[in-house]
This record gives sequence, C-alpha cells and structure tokens, in this order.
Amino acid sequence: MLAVALATVGVVLGTATPSSAMSAPAGGAPTVAAVAAPSVSRITGGDRYAMSAAASRAAFPTGTTAPVVYLVSGTSPWESLSATPAAVRQGGAVLLTRPDGIPPDVATELARLSPDAIVVVGSTASISDAVLSQARPYAATVRRVAGATRYLTAQALVRHAFPAGEVTTAWIATGTTWTDALVGGVAAASRRAPLLTVDGSATTLPATTVDLIRDLGLTSVTVVGGPASVSSGIEAQLRGLLGATAVSRASGSDRYAAAAQINRLAFPSLSTGSAHVATGRGYVDALAGAFLAGRTKRPLFYSQPYCVPESVRPSLLAASVTSVVLLGGEASVRSTVGSLTGCRSIDAASSLWVLVNKRNPLSPKTYVPSSLVVPSVSYPNGQRLRSDAAAAVATMFSAARAEGAGRMSIASGYRSYSTQYSVYWNRVSTHGQAYADVWIARPGYSEHQTGLGLDVAPVGNASCSSHTCIGSTPQGAWLKRNAWRFGFVIRYESGYTSWTGYNSEPWHLRFVGGALSAGYHRGGWHTLEQFLGEPAAPTY
Repeated sequence: MLAVALATVGVVLGTATPSSAMSAPAGGAPTVAAVAAPSVSRITGGDRYAMSAAASRAAFPTGTTAPVVYLVSGTSPWESLSATPAAVRQGGAVLLTRPDGIPPDVATELARLSPDAIVVVGSTASISDAVLSQARPYAATVRRVAGATRYLTAQALVRHAFPAGEVTTAWIATGTTWTDALVGGVAAASRRAPLLTVDGSATTLPATTVDLIRDLGLTSVTVVGGPASVSSGIEAQLRGLLGATAVSRASGSDRYAAAAQINRLAFPSLSTGSAHVATGRGYVDALAGAFLAGRTKRPLFYSQPYCVPESVRPSLLAASVTSVVLLGGEASVRSTVGSLTGCRSIDAASSLWVLVNKRNPLSPKTYVPSSLVVPSVSYPNGQRLRSDAAAAVATMFSAARAEGAGRMSIASGYRSYSTQYSVYWNRVSTHGQAYADVWIARPGYSEHQTGLGLDVAPVGNASCSSHTCIGSTPQGAWLKRNAWRFGFVIRYESGYTSWTGYNSEPWHLRFVGGALSAGYHRGGWHTLEQFLGEPAAPTY
C-alpha cells in the first residue's frame, strides 16, 4: 500500500501555495483570491492513540501539566462527543484509549501530564474496568462518568464539568452523526460551553434533557445541523423553552459546508492564527485533535482526503488564518490539502481529475473531449490529446531531451469509443479475454478516451524502439523520476495490479495537473485509487 511513514510529532511542512487563483477547467474549483499563503504543519502519530498523544503535547507543551485528563474510546465516538468541551472547560486534555487497556503512547503522555484527576468516559461497553485500574497510578482521583445511553453519558459529562449557573449557552447536536457533533463540540469548547447530544430524529426532547437545560440556566442554544440532523420539532420545543430569538441553527448542504457554517457562527470575529483540518471521511483524527482546537479557540474544518471543498476553501484563505494544522498523516489528509488545492470532480468525464477504472466508466461511455489537438512535439505520430495535456507533454519532452534523457514519441493518445472497441476486441480475439483485461481497457473504461492519457515510446534507442520496453531505457527511468514535475503520473505501476486491474505499464502516463501530481509524488503514492481514497478496481 503506502510508502509513507507517519511521524509521531507535528512536523512543519512549509508554506502552502494555493493552486487556485486561476480559472479552472471543467470540473474545477472556482477562483478564490488568496490573501496570504498560510504555513502548514501536521499533528500525527503511528496510530490513533499516538496521534491523540501528539495533540496533547501540542496543547500542553513541555513543562506544563493538565489538571484533568478525559480518556475516551478510540474505537467509537458516540459516548465521547461531549468530552471535548467538558475537558476544555476544566483546563484538561482528551486522550484516546483502547477499550481493554491504555496504549503505551497514551500511558507515557499521562505520566508527562501528571493530572490530578482522570475521567473515563462511557460505560464498560465502551471502556473496560481494566482501563480504570491501569489509570490509577497516574492520578489521585480516577472516576468513570457514564450513563445508560450515549445521550445520558453526554448529560452526565455536562453535569460533571458545568455546574449550574456557570454557563448561559450550549450547543446541541445529534448523537448519531459524528461530523456535526465533533465540530459543534469544538465550537462549544471554544466558548467554554457544553455540548448536548440528542436523538435528532425525535420530535421532542426527553425530560432529562429539558431538566438539564433548566438546571444549567441556559438562555440560548445553537442547534448543529439541518432538520435531518436535529428535527424541526426539537428546534420548536427549544424556542418554546428559551424564547423565539434564543435559538439559532448552523447547517450546510453537506458535512464540509456544515462545519464551515458552524465555524462562522462560533468565530464571528476570528483573530489571526491557526485553523485545524481533518478528513471528513473518518472520525479518528478529528476526535483526537478536537480538544486542541477547542482549547486554543481555533476552528476545525473537514476536507476531502486529497482536496479542500469549495465551501471550506474561502475560510482557509481568509486573512485570519495564518497557519493550517493538518490532523492526521498523509494517509488521512494529503499534502494537497495543506496547499489548499481546491476540489475537482472525480466523476465528470471532462474533469482533469476524473477517475476512470474498471469500477468507474466514463459517463457517457462514448464521451468525446473538447479541445483535442496534436501536441507540438517532434514525434506526435498524428496522435491527439486534450489541449492542456498536449501543452504539458510538449514541455516534458523538451525537458527530457535537455536533461540528457533522450527523445520520446507518442505511441498512442486519444482514442474514441469506437477505436477503443476495436483495440480491445482485437486483443480478445488474439489472446483471449482474461489476457486482454489486464492489458487493454474495455471501451468506455479507458483513460485514452479522456484525452488525458497517453503511451510514450523512446526514440533513438538501439535496443528499444517500442513503448512496451521503455521501462528499461533512459527515457523510462527519467519519466519515473520526473513525470510528476509536468503534471503526469505513471498510472499503472509494477506491483499494484490488485488495485488498478492492469499489469505494469511504465509507458502509460496520465495527466492530472501540477497540484495533484506534486502531492501524489510528495506522498509516495502509487495509484490514483489510493490517493483519492477510492476502492480498488481490479475487476469490472
């Protein structure tokens, strides 16, 4: 899989270069003017537990201690969602633990923090009594805070950390969608306010939640997520309890937009500083880093693993964000997120990033790209490419010759559906379908049909004049090292047939543009499927 080692501490990656401030081709992100390129760092670890310890070290640098540490399950977020604001309210940290025991990295961090108290969050179904026993050497007081359900656990946490009369506002989120609740928890923590989780599908709040709202003395609440997350009935009930103007709602069209809107409400006048970014596809990194964001009163955003969604990017490019902290390693959030690369479609046939493989045919299968041109190279052989790919290949061939690698030609470029049909079925008739399927894409499933894929052959090499042997030539070696510099990736590498469904083809290049190819190279990726966080596609 990945040739990427995850660091155990935050590592400064450098300064982002937003790849955006230009018009994008079809499927691209809109233009956003960057005020300044923020610096980029990561907080990561060898696993989720080491990651949470690294976040704790960032929150509590050497020489500082935490009065309390909340231990939450690293295998389920549901009983832990209200722990972040509770811990932050008490000046403490949150660390992830295995259900059956405290991991070594977490034990080391507990010893370093030297807390007066440890709170184990959730029932024995989430965290066993063995964890309590292992925690006792690290603090004078160790206790469990739990309820019979995830909602009652959240209420118990709020009562534990927020005495009646000390807060006037709270955030309310569904207890079944971690994306809303984790960002809502950061927002609440930044205001030193509690997060209440509820069954958002219910039409009314249970009596225990109503009692808690009254006991705390709340005068206002923010509901996190749209009516599909927390029902209109609950919102109406809250307005009846607190007043028509005392209830606001933060929502968006998806988890990325919702997080951005939550942050706009939570941080209306954000001072200059950091913003935290975690993948929106899994809760682990966001859960591990949420308390750091809440403690430092800085926002948490979600991204795709490989790009920043349109709804999030303007916030990260704002003047108030001078640094971006990526939560998790390259496997969670690629360096392209740190460079604030805007998202493009991976489904639209016209997109520069379209993912075409045995699981994902072109739509329509007979798609014909616009702007097909013959590249300005010495040996085009009449082959055409999309204009952006054609310009890039001309620059690449020129650089290869200037750098001593030799000359190259285009063996195959754009193929129409009918041409691909002929090529594929000719191979089936001569070698059989099993053989054909690991060498030639079926019509409608070929990168050649996008105008972004091409096969390259060496020129002037006495021992090799065909694209099929380029891997053993200086040209092939140069392409392996340098194609990324010009926006290309070698699409089918040796050893990755189980991911791509094709045998090694060192001659087949795919143009993806400079932002993606640079991130792909920096991260040590080997297939577009892996880089984009999509499933393997070994078969049709």
